[in-house]
Amino acid sequence: MALDVAPVVLPPAAEPIVLPVPPGAVKVMPRWAEEDEVSKWRVKYRLHSPHTPADPDSEWIELELRHFTRELPLSNLPAGQHHFKVAIETPDGWSDWSSVVECEPPCPQVPSKLAALLPEVLGVDEIKLRWSPPLDAATVIADLQILRYKIRVNWQEGEEPLSREIIAEDATDSFIVTDLKSLTDYTFQIATENSAGWSEWSEPSTKQTDPPVPKTLNQPTLRRATHHSAVIQWQHPPFTDVPVDSFSFRHTTSADWSNEVVEITDVSPSLSQYVIPGLRPGQVYIFQVRAVNRYGMGIWSESSIPIRTTDGHIPAKIETLKASDVYKSFMRLKWSPVDENGYPITGYLLRYAHAEDMADAVEAVPTVVRDNGCDSCDIRHLRKLKYYFQAAAINQLGMAEWSNVVLVDMST
Repeated sequence: MALDVAPVVLPPAAEPIVLPVPPGAVKVMPRWAEEDEVSKWRVKYRLHSPHTPADPDSEWIELELRHFTRELPLSNLPAGQHHFKVAIETPDGWSDWSSVVECEPPCPQVPSKLAALLPEVLGVDEIKLRWSPPLDAATVIADLQILRYKIRVNWQEGEEPLSREIIAEDATDSFIVTDLKSLTDYTFQIATENSAGWSEWSEPSTKQTDPPVPKTLNQPTLRRATHHSAVIQWQHPPFTDVPVDSFSFRHTTSADWSNEVVEITDVSPSLSQYVIPGLRPGQVYIFQVRAVNRYGMGIWSESSIPIRTTDGHIPAKIETLKASDVYKSFMRLKWSPVDENGYPITGYLLRYAHAEDMADAVEAVPTVVRDNGCDSCDIRHLRKLKYYFQAAAINQLGMAEWSNVVLVDMST
C-alpha cells in the first residue's frame, strides 16, 4: 500500500539587500549563510505602478545566477518604484521567493561635463569640431539618453567680445561651424542635454581660421605647342577683398610630379594667358597653376590635359643677314638670332663667292658673337673685289638652309 508523502516546503529566502546606484540602476545582493550550501540563486524584478497587473507572475523579469555571484548590478531601469525578490537553491531544492523589497533607482542627472573640443580648420571660414559623447549616452533608457548638443562660439572684433550659440539636434560627434572670418581667433565650448537638463560647458578650445589665400583654380588649358614653348591659359579666382598679386605655374614630364618639375613665378595678375618657354622638343608635359596674394599661395590646381611639344628640327634660315661697318679690307656681318627649333645652336657656317650664283664658293667657320640682341662676325683681309656672302646655323640635327645672298662691294 503506497504512502502519501507530503512535499517538502522550504522557507522563503531572506530578503535581498537592494541599493540604488546612480543613475537609473540598482545593485541586488542576496543573503544566506554558509551552512545553507547554496548552489544557485534567482532574482525577479519589475516596475511597480498603479497599473501593475494583479497576477503575481505577470511582467516579472527573472534571472538565474551561480552562488559565487553575490552582487548583481541592474542598469538602465526606467524611472519609478521597482520590486525585487530572490530564491535560493540548496541540496533540499529551491526555496520559496523572499518577501518583496522595494527600491527606486536614482533619478536622471544632467550629463557629465564633456572633454574639450578638438577643432580642425577647414579653410578661411569653416572649422570642424569633434568630441567624444559622454558616458551618459551609452544607455537605452529614454530619460538618460542625450537629446542634443549646444556649441558656444566666442570671438572678438576690435574691443568688442562677440558670441553665438549653435544647437546640434542630431546624435553626432562632430559639427562644422561655418560663416567664420579669416585670421580670427575663435574659442569653442560644448554642452549636452538629457531629460534632466544641460551639462556644464566644456573647457574652452581656441583655433584661428586660415588666412584668405586664393582659392584653388581650375585646371589650365594649353595650346599652340611648339618644340620649345606652349601657351597656357587659366581662369582667375573669384573676386575678393584681397587681390591677387601674381600667378605661378609649374610643369613636368613626370606623370606623378616626382621629378623634372620646373616652376615659373611672379606672372602678372593682369594676364590670363602666358607663353611658357624652355620646353624640350618631342616631350609630353602637364601643367598646374595657382594664384598668390599677400597672405600666401593657393593650392596647385588639378593637372592640365597632357600636351606634347613638336619634334625638333634643324635651325631656321637666317633671314636678316646684312653687312655693316664696311672698311677698306674689313667688314662685319650681322643678323637676328634664328629659331633653334628645339636644339641649341652649336655653330655657324659662312661661305662667300665673287659671283652671285655662288659658283666656286669658299666655306669657313666664323667666330660669332652676340651683342645688343644681334649675332655678328668680323671678316678681315678682304681684297678690292665684289663679295657675295651667305650664312647658316647648325644644331645637332644638321645645318639650316643658306641665307639669302648679301652683296658687299669692296672695289669702290
